[in-house]
Amino acid sequence: MQRIIAHIDMNSYFASCEQQDNPAWRGKPLGVCEHLGGIIIAASVEAKRWGIKTGTPVWEAKKLYPKIILTKTSPHKYHFYTKRFLKVFEDYTDDLDKYSIDEAFLDLSKVCNIKAKTSPNPSLERRGADKIIPLLDKERLGEVWADPYLEAERIAKEIKKRMVTEVGDWIRCSVGIANNKLLAKIASDMQKPDGLTTIRPENKHELYSKLALTDIPGIGSRMERNLNQLGIKTLSDLRDYPLTKLTEHFGIPGYHLYNMGQLEGSYKEVFVDEPIKSIGHMYTVEKQHRNPQTLKPLLYKLSEMVATRLRANNFSAGIIHAHFHDPDHNCYGRSKKLDYRITDGRDIFLEALAILQSL
Repeated sequence: MQRIIAHIDMNSYFASCEQQDNPAWRGKPLGVCEHLGGIIIAASVEAKRWGIKTGTPVWEAKKLYPKIILTKTSPHKYHFYTKRFLKVFEDYTDDLDKYSIDEAFLDLSKVCNIKAKTSPNPSLERRGADKIIPLLDKERLGEVWADPYLEAERIAKEIKKRMVTEVGDWIRCSVGIANNKLLAKIASDMQKPDGLTTIRPENKHELYSKLALTDIPGIGSRMERNLNQLGIKTLSDLRDYPLTKLTEHFGIPGYHLYNMGQLEGSYKEVFVDEPIKSIGHMYTVEKQHRNPQTLKPLLYKLSEMVATRLRANNFSAGIIHAHFHDPDHNCYGRSKKLDYRITDGRDIFLEALAILQSL
């Protein structure tokens, strides 16, 4: 049985949900913000065409497109539509992996490996969705099996149609189809918005000349720099790099990196190059403040958030680092090694405040 995995990823999900409920916003650049003066946490398809993306500060987004529509997050709304599209997915498989609020993996192996037609003649022409295809199992004469990838594409197209009628007529998705989760996730990113991409095992080699290291889920810019130091500059370099050297340098995660280089494995093997060494929080203020005193309450809030996460992970800290960016994108910061271990928000606040005042 050929394994068939589909990764379905909603396009500009939070922004699309907002446009779904507000028809006047459709077709217009829209940014979803945690607060209306911070950063864009989700940009509509139209906003992305103006260079506005996740993480863009609101002031910068307004420079790129002055008439951008800004709205606050509506978590209940996003969960509502997520339940709707998951209900559609569940009609095709009971092997459903809900990866996040806006994406899921569907194992379609059982529904796509099906008989197309019975015939005494094993020499048959290729078929489309409903036509006869070549015999896939040469041992079983007289039995004709559907091409599982074409069947998966048929299901994906059907899901896309049902999304319009049963989820929301403005909510779109991109689908990637492959024989493993890593490739399926890569495929869904290759054609956005509203795309459908299939990567067959025999075509996998074509990706090595098309993809960068950071196109692989789990390899970010920091990991790319670490790999570059080993002489691994391309995906082909990672594919050919010896497993023993990867594990020698990275430990057990080296196995996952090796699998990524072979374009195999699961999205769950997303690589973490080292254990947690720091916990922090950042915040973009709504407007420029000339009086530093106005930022003290914010600093206290951030300190309490860090302290809560420290305690939740049974950690304590021995070094405090505080930094800030000015309007010209200059970064100022300093670290301080403590004589004691710290877990309390008030203590973190006092230490961080002293660092910032020293700058």
